[in-house]
Amino acid sequence: MRNFSRHRAISSIVTGMVLLVATVILGSAVVMWSNSNFSVSKSITTALYSTDINKFSEQLVVENAWFGNTPSKFINVTLYNVGSTGISVTDIKITNSTKTIDIPIANGNILPQKTNSTKILYGWTSNIPLSIIITTAKGSVITTNISP
Repeated sequence: MRNFSRHRAISSIVTGMVLLVATVILGSAVVMWSNSNFSVSKSITTALYSTDINKFSEQLVVENAWFGNTPSKFINVTLYNVGSTGISVTDIKITNSTKTIDIPIANGNILPQKTNSTKILYGWTSNIPLSIIITTAKGSVITTNISP
């Protein structure tokens, strides 16, 4: 009978060791998984935060929009960067109830406290209101309404 008791004592020690090793392995796996999830969440949050902060720092104003008709009808749009960082305008869209013109801007960089004027060929009609929609490289959209 004594041999039987000794084997039971050894088997409970082995079982305890196996459970301890399994717990350590599972615990390590959970810690590594949570660290990788935290790292991904941190990088996504950092990217979103920096994008939104950059959008807030963009302060662009349509300073003047005037209409001309020599030699053909056009609209001249003057933009003023009132912010402290440079802005890159990528697109200007002029729209009314029947017509839309989309003009991609190749060199729309505006330094802080500076202006940029763009002449856009557009066959405007008196007393028909227009919307001017300006898009920046960071995704900000500025809209203003004018009437000839």
